[in-house]
Amino acid sequence: MEKENNVQNQNIFEILFTQYKEDLIKELNIKENLTNNQIKEILISIIKEYEIEFYHDFNEIFIYNYYCNLLYNQNKPIEQILNFVKTKEALKESGKQEVLEAEKIARNDVLYLYQFKLHKNEENTYEFISQITGQKIPINYEIAEIINNKDIFHIPPKGKPNLRGPLATYTIEYSPNYWQDFKNYIQKYVTSFEINHSKDFIEDLKDYRYWLHKYYTFICFINHSQIKNNEKEEKHVKN
Repeated sequence: MEKENNVQNQNIFEILFTQYKEDLIKELNIKENLTNNQIKEILISIIKEYEIEFYHDFNEIFIYNYYCNLLYNQNKPIEQILNFVKTKEALKESGKQEVLEAEKIARNDVLYLYQFKLHKNEENTYEFISQITGQKIPINYEIAEIINNKDIFHIPPKGKPNLRGPLATYTIEYSPNYWQDFKNYIQKYVTSFEINHSKDFIEDLKDYRYWLHKYYTFICFINHSQIKNNEKEEKHVKN
């Protein structure tokens, strides 16, 4: 019975992969027969074009996506923050870890979406490196501080790190008013971002995310297929 289920699951996977690849080839308008790696390279080239197009915009794109995640992610991080600070008792942090985890997911989801890794370069400044194309993308100190900050309630001092005085320190902020103002601010930022950018910019950003999703799905199929092939080879060797 287990063997039959494995065969059935394998057949379903192969059918899904074949259908997905056929649809993708049609969408890419590919006429000739290509290997999986060749299709993968075409998808990478598309993503690279978008990385070049948005090269100078990723600071605000990161902030926009991060703020959207805080507002609209399934676990509603901004509401968790507000609920926590409104009910927090002095010197008690019950529930804080859940809030920090929700905020961490909001940050990491942006990096995962674009497949960016934060990197400190030789100039001692930070940049993104695309895990798909290898492209290096400059970012400002604010983005690096958001990603590196392990506790959202620890607010970094204003200004560039290399220009801060020696006495500049993080502050701890649990005021409900502060976080309500922050929620209002990020809502305005998201609205402003969508209003102030051209329709073409917003549409291209949506298309960029669309092709990223296509790439992820295709890679998942390839990886799963490779695992299945390896399992077949192992069984053949054992037999």
